[in-house]
Amino acid sequence: MNEFGSLIDTMPQETPILLMDYNRISETYNRFTASFPDSFVYYAMKANADVNISQIVINQGGGLEIASNAELERALEAGADGQRIICSNPIKRVPFLQRMNEEDVYAVVADSTYELEKIARYMPNSRIYIRIAVDNTGAVLPLAGKFGVDGDVALDLCDMAHDLGLQPIGLSFHVGSQCLNPKSWISAIRACGQIWDAAAERGHHFHFLNIGGGFPAGHYHNEAIPTIEAIGIAVNQAVEEYINCGDDFMLILEPGRGLVGESGLLLSKIEGKADRGDTTWVYLDAGVFNGLMETFEGFPPVIRLASHDADDRPMLRYTLAGPSCDSCDVIARDIELPELHIGDQLIFLDSGAYTNEYAVTFNGFPIPRVVSVTELFAV
Repeated sequence: MNEFGSLIDTMPQETPILLMDYNRISETYNRFTASFPDSFVYYAMKANADVNISQIVINQGGGLEIASNAELERALEAGADGQRIICSNPIKRVPFLQRMNEEDVYAVVADSTYELEKIARYMPNSRIYIRIAVDNTGAVLPLAGKFGVDGDVALDLCDMAHDLGLQPIGLSFHVGSQCLNPKSWISAIRACGQIWDAAAERGHHFHFLNIGGGFPAGHYHNEAIPTIEAIGIAVNQAVEEYINCGDDFMLILEPGRGLVGESGLLLSKIEGKADRGDTTWVYLDAGVFNGLMETFEGFPPVIRLASHDADDRPMLRYTLAGPSCDSCDVIARDIELPELHIGDQLIFLDSGAYTNEYAVTFNGFPIPRVVSVTELFAV
């Protein structure tokens, strides 16, 4: 446990806590801009809407990707103006469109005729990009099916957008959350290139290619996780090969987890134990509903025992559960950890994304309190 020695000595007793390292986010942002030269980073606020994160992105020259009116207001609060905001949610409420129109948001996505009609009415003359459906093989959490269209439909939507007075500027896609295969971006960009060229033949001038999110982070799997740099090499080569880029070309990135995932640690305390048959259950003050929803979606947690004697304890197998009365509130089954006792604290790695954003106070249990690393070690 030497890697968390200083943290163990300063861990607050009142948990759950989401410990954020904002300096690491700044460093990761710089890795993105170095790996994707001349690109535009629009942080996907859905991953973690902490205003401190959005301000880091804005202060370092990036923009924000939003999905709702609440996120728009948070983006403006963080210091972004409309030209540094895009919306990649294919389904948008009318008041949201009206508010984005007031703030002159740079561009919004569409993937249906119904959405184009709505945008044309409530956000007239706006720039739009079409989301295409791509293969999500290699993603821990595939996102295929709910959004996106094929190439022929994408072209028809561009024609319709033009006829409605909108400005079709390009394409977007999403390879799935926590994508572990850089080739997924290559295949998607190749598909975009075919649509890009066909659109030019129809008289459309594209300059905007949004490769979405899906950038992986952390230690979710035993297999190697591709780095930002490796994905950058694959994407840059694919863009050069398949996209007919003009002088006004914009390569858009929407990192969410990839930017903030590794910057957070969730600290949780063991509140109870029970032997049920051959299984020992351990109950924490954080569970599926109040901080660990991603474990329910198939992301295996990476956990450390916050104790200096962790290496000296025998390894045992446990089922970990949250504090609520719901039987779905199970974090992990048959997981091997050092011997655990009531009062011990656990550290969940890679918790910077989708922790508090997913969390609710079900059964009255609190969501994790956010504490910065700087604040913790200043105490």
